[in-house]
Amino acid sequence: MGRLEDLAVQYANAARWDLRQALTRIVCLDEEGTLHDKDLGRIAYAYQRLSWWQQVTDLTHGREEPVGGATALLTVRQRAHALLLHARPVTNGGLFAQAMEESRRGGARAFLDATEKLAEALAFLSDHDTLPAAPGTPATATD
Repeated sequence: MGRLEDLAVQYANAARWDLRQALTRIVCLDEEGTLHDKDLGRIAYAYQRLSWWQQVTDLTHGREEPVGGATALLTVRQRAHALLLHARPVTNGGLFAQAMEESRRGGARAFLDATEKLAEALAFLSDHDTLPAAPGTPATATD
């Protein structure tokens, strides 16, 4: 397992911990038994963030043919980016549906933000690998 796969697992574990902390609020309700909208929002946001990292780890450690960390990361980034670009505003379903859609967009945005520098580095490396070599030097990925 490479460095990117390790980082993806670390990010997924951190997202799981955040979700667990958010869910603990339900288990440990205050004396009045009140669950606030911000608690539900925190749970939904943490779940959505975890789902993006879970997609990466599913690709790197999946039941099917596993892919490399770079491929998994870029694939899931494309999905998150597409969600943000093509998501339609929720006009039916009330406030709950709107809040859940906002959580989906927030989770995708958090995933993209967390992986932005990694993706830039990967894109630079892949561009560098396809550049033609200078005359008299071999083309290698380790230049």
